[in-house]
Amino acid sequence: MIHKKLEEIGESDLDHLVANSVTEGKTIEYKKLLPGNSDGDKKEFLADVSSFANTTGGDLIFGIDEAQGAPVGIPGLALSDPDLEVRRLDGIINDGLEPRIRFAIRVIQRSGTLPALIVRTERSWIAPHRVIFKGHDKFFARNSAGKYPMDVSELRSAFTLATSVTERIRQFREDRIAKLHSNKTPVTLVAGNSRTILHCIPLESFSGTVQYDVLKFSQQAAKAPPIITGSGWSSRINLDGLATYCGGANGSMAYTQLFRNGTIEAVEAYWFNVNRNGKRTIPHIAVEQGILRYLTTIFSIQKELGVSPPIVVAVTLTETRGLEMASDVFSFDRGNQIIEDNLILPEMVVESFDEPPSKILRPIFDLVWNACRYAKSKKFDDHGNWIQHQGY
Repeated sequence: MIHKKLEEIGESDLDHLVANSVTEGKTIEYKKLLPGNSDGDKKEFLADVSSFANTTGGDLIFGIDEAQGAPVGIPGLALSDPDLEVRRLDGIINDGLEPRIRFAIRVIQRSGTLPALIVRTERSWIAPHRVIFKGHDKFFARNSAGKYPMDVSELRSAFTLATSVTERIRQFREDRIAKLHSNKTPVTLVAGNSRTILHCIPLESFSGTVQYDVLKFSQQAAKAPPIITGSGWSSRINLDGLATYCGGANGSMAYTQLFRNGTIEAVEAYWFNVNRNGKRTIPHIAVEQGILRYLTTIFSIQKELGVSPPIVVAVTLTETRGLEMASDVFSFDRGNQIIEDNLILPEMVVESFDEPPSKILRPIFDLVWNACRYAKSKKFDDHGNWIQHQGY
C-alpha cells in the first residue's frame, strides 16, 4: 500500500513502485486495464475490492503492467472522460457489495502520457463483505499471494470479530458510566451526580492493539480543551493517557480523557446540577450547542492523532429523574419531568469526520426531548440544521 494519503499520491509515487519492484501482496495489486462491463469483469473487480476490505485495506492500481507480481511499466489508461469512469466504478462497488464498504477512487495524472487510477479500500470493521452482483454470493480475503475465497472457519472468525467489537464497545461504555457513578474519575468533579457524558470510540480501537501518542497534547493544551473551559484549563498525564480539566479547589466542572487507543471521553458536571426555584431543568440551548461544538473538537483531535473512522458517538445523561426541559424565552411550557434514572442513548456510527455534527446528534437530542414528552428537539430547522442563538 502506498503510505500516503490518497490525495497526496502523484506520478513520482507510481514511478517509485516500478523502480523499486514493489511486488503485489496483501495490500497492493496492479492491473493493466480497467474492468470492462461484462459480468465476469465486474465480479472480478468486486472480488478484488472486497478482499481488501475484509483484510487490512489496500490499493488497487490500474494502468500498471506487471510480470509475476512485480510492476514493469506504466502504460496508463486511455480515459476519454475520467469523471465518468470514476462514477462507473463507484456504482459497481456500491451496488455489488453487501454491506457497503469505505473506499475512494482517484485518477493520477502523469506528464506527457496517460494517467493511472487508484481504488483505495479501507479496512472494514463491519466485515465480512460479500459480492452480491448477479446472484454471486462469495466472500474474499487476501494474503501475500493475493485474494482467495474465505472458508467456513474464516467466515466464522470474521463474523465473531464484528460481533465482539460491538460488544466490547458497549461494555467499555457501561464500565465508564459505572466508574463515573462511583466517582472513579481522572479528576474530582463538583458536587452533584448529574453528568453529561460524550464518548467518541473508534471501531479500530477495539479490534486490535492500536496506540496513539495522546501525550503530545500535554504540550498543545489549546487543541484539547474540556467541554466546559471556564476561565481556563489544565492537563494531567495518567495511566489511560491524558486528561484535560477545568475547575478549582471544589472540584472540576468538566474533564476530557484521551485514551491511548484513540477513544475520547468528555464529561461535564454543571448543566443539570443547577437548582432554579427548587427545580432542575435542562438548559437545552447550552447543552445542544455545547455538544455540537465539542464533537467537532473531538474529531479534530482524533484526526490529528491519525485515528481512522468509523467512530461510535454516544451520549449518556446520568441522574436525570425529575429533570424538566427549560422553558423557552417566551413560553412557560416545560413538558413533564423525566422518569428515567439515566438516559443511556443509542450509539451513532459515523463513517467520516466530515459528517455534519447536527446530522449525527439530532436523533440523540430528539430522544432527550422525547423523555420530556416532546416529539422532537425544537432547536433544528426543517433542513436539520441547528438554529443558532445569540449569546451561545
